[in-house]
Amino acid sequence: MLHTQLTDDRWTLFLGEEPLIRHSEALPFVTMIRLEKRYSANRGTVKTEVEETARVPLTQVVEEPVAEDAPVHAVRFRNGGHSLRMEYTPCPGGVSCSFQGEPGWTFQFRLPAYENEAVFGGGEQYRKVNLRGERVVNFVSEHIKASTILQKAVLPKSLYREKTHSHIGSYSPMPVFVTDRGRLFLFQTDHDGASQFGSKSYTFRFDGCPERMVLLLGRRYEELSRLLAMQIPNRQYLPDWCLDGMILGIQGGTRRVLEKTFAMLDAGAKICGVWCQDWSGENRTVMGKQVWWNWEVDEKLYPDLKQAIARLRVRGVRFLAYINPYLVKDGRLYNECRDKGWLITRTDGTVYHIKSTTFDAGMLDLTNPEAVRYLKETLIKKNMLDLGISGWMADFGEYLPVDCVLHDGDPAQLHNRWPVLWAKINREAIEEYGGGRDLMFFTRSGYLGIQSYAPVMWNGDQHTDFSRDYGMPCVMPASFAYV
Repeated sequence: MLHTQLTDDRWTLFLGEEPLIRHSEALPFVTMIRLEKRYSANRGTVKTEVEETARVPLTQVVEEPVAEDAPVHAVRFRNGGHSLRMEYTPCPGGVSCSFQGEPGWTFQFRLPAYENEAVFGGGEQYRKVNLRGERVVNFVSEHIKASTILQKAVLPKSLYREKTHSHIGSYSPMPVFVTDRGRLFLFQTDHDGASQFGSKSYTFRFDGCPERMVLLLGRRYEELSRLLAMQIPNRQYLPDWCLDGMILGIQGGTRRVLEKTFAMLDAGAKICGVWCQDWSGENRTVMGKQVWWNWEVDEKLYPDLKQAIARLRVRGVRFLAYINPYLVKDGRLYNECRDKGWLITRTDGTVYHIKSTTFDAGMLDLTNPEAVRYLKETLIKKNMLDLGISGWMADFGEYLPVDCVLHDGDPAQLHNRWPVLWAKINREAIEEYGGGRDLMFFTRSGYLGIQSYAPVMWNGDQHTDFSRDYGMPCVMPASFAYV
């Protein structure tokens, strides 16, 4: 049962005997902050310079009237001419709070902490499982940094210093956290931000007013998971064929794929699929052999691919491919999409190129309906599904520059949402094609809401060592922490 307690300068929201929100003049629930931010990006890794120019703690609180018999309650936090209105209503397991705040401000929310309470979640976090005492960044970015790869290459192992948690980016952060006391915090927002889990309180800061906050209580993690699923619908599944053997990663062309697959089948191996990232061709750079980002079959490397896929299918083996929302510069599809205005641009109208290792690529504008239609109808349905492809990696999605020009929308506000838009396009293509649950894709990047579209998430690319920041050990925290 939700109820509140209001005294001179204190306001507390309870669920039963548990305080969900504590507000006082000394420790306000909401603080408005004016920030100046400067972003610089390099191969998906973003550095941010932040300067705080104003801070307004909303120290006063007033409960406001609502319509009679309405299930919604309202309270306003204010200071001088600034305020935030919060409407709250019961939901299964807790309370859902919607906010109305002033544009142009950063909002920081404070919730009570408990001694020795462990905090988990935050989406995909690589360095730690328990986030207590840590600062968790809410900004989609590349996990692997080129500078770290260089350090490991040139420094003796004894001189390399592992990075701290706050310095490690995440392909898929999410402002959702759960504690071992049975509390869950969810902020519905796409804004850049950070959460700090201190000893006395937890703070959640976002570069704009969140749409809502959900606070839930549960006796067990299973109960909290069920309650969370009511807030975020999910489409997580694996087709039955994925559970009937191993999926081999093979590259090098039609002949090599068939020879290796059939040899293993004849030797008694149980194989359900082959994943061929280079189906669209090879891009040889100083970094080695990479995928040619031109999403149509390379007829020289993979001749007669449709027939080869059919031959594999007869033996019970599915063919998986690879795609991302970028097109290699001066490739055939890049030139076509550039000429039609379907790539993101700079303010001067030129194509905004992103760099992956040593080559440039243009980024398809996922806010442009024509570009989205082309992605689904041509690149996915015609170039992939019509070949008989049963699954693919829908890679990347975390590189959207905050200073680009889009067909529609502010890139700074859409940056976190971008991988969700990318997953949504892949999901819609499958459903429109009539593939149902027999087709699948998996993504590397994500954000809150991607559960509604992506059936499987990939933990990203790790270093081939045992360092806790970027090596094999970081895979387990990333898996456990995925709320």
